[in-house]
Amino acid sequence: MLSPSNINDPELVALASKILADSGFDIRQYKERPLKRRLAVRMRSCQVSSYEEYRQKLKDDPGEYIKLLDALTINVTKFYRNAETYLAVFDRVLPIILEESKSSPVRIWSAGCSSGEEPYSLAIMWREFSQARGLAMDCNIYATDIDLRILEKAQAGIYPRSSMDEIPQNLAGKYFEVRNDKYHISPQIKDMVKFDKLDLFSRYPHSELDLIFCRNVLIYFSRQTQEDIFYKFAQALRAGGFLVLGKVENMFGQMKDTFASFDVKERIYRAVK
Repeated sequence: MLSPSNINDPELVALASKILADSGFDIRQYKERPLKRRLAVRMRSCQVSSYEEYRQKLKDDPGEYIKLLDALTINVTKFYRNAETYLAVFDRVLPIILEESKSSPVRIWSAGCSSGEEPYSLAIMWREFSQARGLAMDCNIYATDIDLRILEKAQAGIYPRSSMDEIPQNLAGKYFEVRNDKYHISPQIKDMVKFDKLDLFSRYPHSELDLIFCRNVLIYFSRQTQEDIFYKFAQALRAGGFLVLGKVENMFGQMKDTFASFDVKERIYRAVK
């Protein structure tokens, strides 16, 4: 994790402080190497060669903050990305949630939802699960991201063909309408998802959640920051609730006492009761 105590470059310290003061976005939470790599992309685009010059660029052109945020946040995703993970949740996790929900609405959080493919995939999965069992139980899906522009895209629910590579064809035909080579999510799925702006360092307003998906987001943060976020997830989940991480992410440290491994291969964990 970056902090004034372990950065030797005073220009980078000053840049981080300015970004935090102006936008509320704390780049010090990122691992140093990927942070510098993404900053370098924007600096080359702006034709500046030092952090001090880039700090001045942000001062002169506040619109650059939008492009910087795009560079720092990861917005590459697809419907049913890693379909085997959705299958594991469908077959093994949802039946447990159903059994323990006691007829209450199921509550799911897609943390770092990007352009919406993940929360809409979760909505489709729940609808398929409930229809197969003749259920009329509600499912509330909360989807959050720090990037307002990407959230606007998510709320529109219109996607290119490239977003559809991994979703089963029968589900694509059932829940999307194709117009002008774009895939429009059906209103019945769209209405299941509530989008909101939130960064993972803020206290999440909902609690007693049944399931949290946070995949391929935490790998860019320091170990300490990851532990802090895991703790917030534990606070947001009900006892016995589930957390799904990305394939290259793992639970570690003291959090192993808070989350028990449920499916090692698919990175599914369960909050310890």
